[in-house]
Amino acid sequence: MHLLTLSILGLATHVSASLYSAAGDALGISARSARGYAPDLAISGGVLTSKWVEGTKYTQIVEFVVTNNHPANSLTLADTLNITLKSNNLELVQSATLTRLAPKQAAVVQLGVRNLRNTPSGSTCSGTIVATYGQGYGPVVTRDQTITGICGIPDYTADTGSLGHHWNPDWYNNVKFGIFIHWGLYSAPAFGNATPVQDYSEWYWCRQHDPNYRTKTYQYHEKTYGRNFNYDQFMANFTDTGYDPVAWINLFAEAGARYIVPVTKHHDGFALFNTSPNVSRRSSMYYGPKKDLIGPLLAAAKQYQPQIRRGTYFSMPEWYNPQYAQYKNPDPNWAGGCFGAENINPYTKAPLDYTGHVQVNDYVTGLQLPQMNELAYNYETELMWCDIGGANNATIFASKWLNWARDQGRQVTFNNRCGIGGDFQTPEYATNVDTVVAKWESNRGMDPFSFGYNYRTPDSEYLNGNDIVQSLVDIVSKNGNFLLDIGPKHDGSIPEIMQKGLRDAGSWIIPHGESIYDTRYWSVTPGKGNFRYTTTKDAFYIHYLTKPGSTITITDPVPWLPGDTVTVLGGSQNGKVVQATKSGNNLVLQLNDAIINGDKYGWTFKLAYTSNY
Repeated sequence: MHLLTLSILGLATHVSASLYSAAGDALGISARSARGYAPDLAISGGVLTSKWVEGTKYTQIVEFVVTNNHPANSLTLADTLNITLKSNNLELVQSATLTRLAPKQAAVVQLGVRNLRNTPSGSTCSGTIVATYGQGYGPVVTRDQTITGICGIPDYTADTGSLGHHWNPDWYNNVKFGIFIHWGLYSAPAFGNATPVQDYSEWYWCRQHDPNYRTKTYQYHEKTYGRNFNYDQFMANFTDTGYDPVAWINLFAEAGARYIVPVTKHHDGFALFNTSPNVSRRSSMYYGPKKDLIGPLLAAAKQYQPQIRRGTYFSMPEWYNPQYAQYKNPDPNWAGGCFGAENINPYTKAPLDYTGHVQVNDYVTGLQLPQMNELAYNYETELMWCDIGGANNATIFASKWLNWARDQGRQVTFNNRCGIGGDFQTPEYATNVDTVVAKWESNRGMDPFSFGYNYRTPDSEYLNGNDIVQSLVDIVSKNGNFLLDIGPKHDGSIPEIMQKGLRDAGSWIIPHGESIYDTRYWSVTPGKGNFRYTTTKDAFYIHYLTKPGSTITITDPVPWLPGDTVTVLGGSQNGKVVQATKSGNNLVLQLNDAIINGDKYGWTFKLAYTSNY
């Protein structure tokens, strides 16, 4: 969200010299010449966040950056780093430490605190983060930083200033890989044409109105269905005969996914959930399958694969809803130009009924907000994945939802497309070339350029297991999540080529999971060429994205010290020790044939911080 983004970017700016200068530091990683050569630590960017430690009674997370400014000495276990907080307002519940921090590198660290009895939630309070180290071999070194912020997890109010304090929860940082699901009326025509003129098949209805659009959907529809076959008639072709929500969820688990985001209503306004008949009857409850399609999927995840978090996609506007016309953007090209347009036959220009439409007082307050509330409270979504933005009451929705979820002990999040900022950014069919400190999520389809199923796409153009794995590793190394979309067919069956790609990817992701889930980006670089890196408190992971030779030479200043253990992660040689030596400033890994031939898609090496050198 706006204020959150500022605080994160401010944090990144404050430590940027330490975070990124090491990438070109000619010193590289230098081990201590003897015990007792201490690092030079600094604390910066301390923030009292809106997050709390999962499984606790609102233990508030304080987040900050620790930087090692020493040009040669690493922080190791020998330094016995202990980080606490002193405050007249807060009680320390969880202290913190770091196992390793190489020269000129930095790491994000968290403490856990609770308000003292005389400190009301939402009040402004202050404290001092205190780090001590070195007591095992000499005088104690102390470093500190004073912080001021909002104590506790107070109520949000319906304004961007209040909502700007909300952070995406740590569970969202940890899940990394999700499945997006575009299934709706557009799955019946399933047409987005083919490369190089392909477009999103889920935009079929909008593209049908433009005879000059590159997909030639206007011409295709006329030839295939006739001039008088209207889009809403696809409701009769939309069924659930191939839909098995338990099988879907088990497939996603096999793929290694940790969250799902099914489309509950796309821009055509057709809802796949049990929305009130006083709000809209344009839904799968009244047409097509005549049942709730979203509820069983979320219930299956909760019952059979509880590690999978449950989100919901929701289009804020509807293309041809007559009551959205008053909110039509004056820019005729805004968001494709169809939102708020007149619902007419594209060929005869005759006006059409908007099937299932219920007249309400106002689109935003009478339809959009009630449907968002249904997803939040009736379906208990953990992630509201809005789309398009436009006219909204999102501040009212978000403030009440966040407060309600908090009172239940649940941490929820929403993206940047609700019209009011958001907890994370969502580049579409795109990624970032470098690490972005503010949380982000890349979303795209397995199809080369469609979220909905497109029957014109040949199997050879879908992402395969290798493509998915390499995209995931790249995105995670840069502080992103990867939301990968599938497009089921009109009957709810998932195309075999998509199932195969997901299972192939999962055969790599699950055995290598400790290097993906719950990891954080490396402060120096995400990696270049065939290298990508991820980190945890106790280990550093080197991902090599092509089949290696007998040696791998790493020129980046990875935090290896003599006495550290390097092992293979995943594949047939999982757990096998790898010989690691320094050659100048480089780290060299020696690989035998079994390791070289023992994996696919990517070779991962775990550098465990076992040295206290």
